[in-house]
Parts: sequence; structure tokens; C-alpha cells
Amino acid sequence: MPRDPLAVLARLRRLETEAARRRLGEAYGRLAGAEERAAGAGAALTREGTLGLPSDYGTWLTRGLAERDRADRARGFAEATATAAAASLGEARAAERGLEMLRKARAERARQRVQRQAQLLLDEAGARRR
Repeated sequence: MPRDPLAVLARLRRLETEAARRRLGEAYGRLAGAEERAAGAGAALTREGTLGLPSDYGTWLTRGLAERDRADRARGFAEATATAAAASLGEARAAERGLEMLRKARAERARQRVQRQAQLLLDEAGARRR
């Protein structure tokens, strides 16, 4: 029996959706880590300002600001990646739903065809009885 191309495509769509779901989870994990690093870098700037000697703080400030900027850029990149992954998952789900609608429409047409054939047989049997 030949394979149903829509069934094969449905399986591929499910696999794509699962892969997109995994990528989104990974992106959210990276985003959480980037937010933690950014918060830590900001907190370190505040903490060092209250603890260190003025000369020590001046030396450290340049490095601390650079670290905070790197952490902010990484957070921005992680947010963009998570947004793209969420959009990708939405697209995969939409494709999966579209395919399911197509499969249901095909099944409904097949059901209607069977009903028409059954009605034709009943009509023929009724015509022979008369």
C-alpha cells in the first residue's frame, strides 16, 4: 500500500514543531542566564562603589562598565534569539494546523464520495424494485 503523502508531511511537521519547541526552551534558558549576568554586572558596579577605595574603584570601574555593557549586549542578543525562536514555533504550529485542516477536508471529501456512492446504489436498487 502506498504511503499517504499528507501523513508523511504531518510527521515532518510534528518533528519541526518539536524541534522549534526545543530551540525556544534553549533560547529561554540562554535568556535567563544573560539576564542573570546583566543583573550581576549591574549589582557589582553598585557594590564596588560602596566597598572599594576611590583609587581602587576608578581602576575597576572601566572594567566593570565594560562587563555590564557586554552583559547588556548579550541579553539583547538572547532576547532577539528568543523572539525569533518563538516566532519560529508559531510558524511551525500554524503549518501543522494548516496541514491538519487539509487532512480533515480530504477525509470529509472521501466520506461524502462514499455516501454518494451508497446513495447511488440505493437509488439503483429502488429503481429495479419498481
